[in-house]
Amino acid sequence: MAQELIRHFVADLQRVEAMPGPVYDFGSLQVEPDQDGDLRTLFCDVPFTGVDMRPGPGVDAVMDLRALELADASVGTALCLDTLEHCEDPPQACRELARVTAPGGICVIASVMLFGIHAYPNDYFRFTPEAFRAMLGQGFDAVWAAGIGHPGFPSQVVGVGVKGRELSLTVERLPSLAAAQRHYDAGRGRVRVGIFNYPPRELARALVRQAPRVIRERLR
Repeated sequence: MAQELIRHFVADLQRVEAMPGPVYDFGSLQVEPDQDGDLRTLFCDVPFTGVDMRPGPGVDAVMDLRALELADASVGTALCLDTLEHCEDPPQACRELARVTAPGGICVIASVMLFGIHAYPNDYFRFTPEAFRAMLGQGFDAVWAAGIGHPGFPSQVVGVGVKGRELSLTVERLPSLAAAQRHYDAGRGRVRVGIFNYPPRELARALVRQAPRVIRERLR
């Protein structure tokens, strides 16, 4: 289920890269009813199939991402967004995504890195941009990946792989990602502590809660 930033990222990507049909969204289950992660409204003019490991809202077909029940080169656009961290074997999943993506097609993946455990139904992994490049590089002709947030510990990681064509992507060419990065870099109204940007009140409350313990430890 794609987060709002990732939904905008896909919409931006459509403007700079061909995303042919048929489109398959792997990990399409709408887990939280109050969060709109349904991407089919972005692909109104091409066949769209929502795929997940279990049935539910947004799911048209139930499949195992590690062994997709699809023919080789049968997918024009493969989306796998905020899903790979919930798969027990992400490299195998990426091999399957490469297998089913057709020549001229595109595969788009995204995942969280600086994010708490979220069991949908299980949560196994976090990925660096280099991990995305390595996994997509096993089966795609051109690959691009980037992290958004702190360079050493991004909050979001995205990746794109294509077959039979080149990629000329940068964060700057994708307005939603560029805006998110600028927002993090600016940290307006926030106090930066390491990789985190805290609102002053939240930081003050944390200091008030922790100060007595720290003082006791120092006195001992």
